[in-house]
Amino acid sequence: MASKRKRKLEMKAAQATDSKMVARREAFNDNLWRIGAPVAVAVILITVVYFGFFYQLGSPNADEWKLEEAETGDIYKSGDYYNNGKLTFVEFFHTECPHCQEQTGALKDIYSNYSTEIDMFSIGGYKLGSNKVDSKNDIASFKFKYTLTWPHLYDNNGELMRDYGFSSYPSMALIKDGEIVFSHSGQISYDDLAKEIEKYK
Repeated sequence: MASKRKRKLEMKAAQATDSKMVARREAFNDNLWRIGAPVAVAVILITVVYFGFFYQLGSPNADEWKLEEAETGDIYKSGDYYNNGKLTFVEFFHTECPHCQEQTGALKDIYSNYSTEIDMFSIGGYKLGSNKVDSKNDIASFKFKYTLTWPHLYDNNGELMRDYGFSSYPSMALIKDGEIVFSHSGQISYDDLAKEIEKYK
């Protein structure tokens, strides 16, 4: 008898505990809906307002620079070119990179055919594997060796290429109205590059 009574009491206690747990769960769910729903709506509204009115999709802005021409010592500033209404071509290269050396042929043709329509720069001063960093003299010698006539600039900080998101040679970008409209890493043919120039010039 005692054990039956004890079992009944234990069952009642368990049912009471279950009822309390259910009540707490329901109260929690009610609070979650009462507080959580408005918070979720607020987050959605903030996101819609931000992306609808403040966030602008589009090409990334091109980092600005002020660099010395390796051969002449003239100073060039991106601010004089990026917003002048013309397309700007920027190439990042290394003098000992075989692909950069081979790329000079196509770039000479691009400059010959488009120099009146675009601004064009090659920028060096970077490291290739375990080789030494290109110096200003290395860049000037490269320009002379391959008879290149557009400005070859020296990045004495060696950081601009990374700022543009590139890590291999050659890498290049087309900039229009301060924005990167085309970027490419590796060699590119004259025809493919000309096609991109025609698209944005």
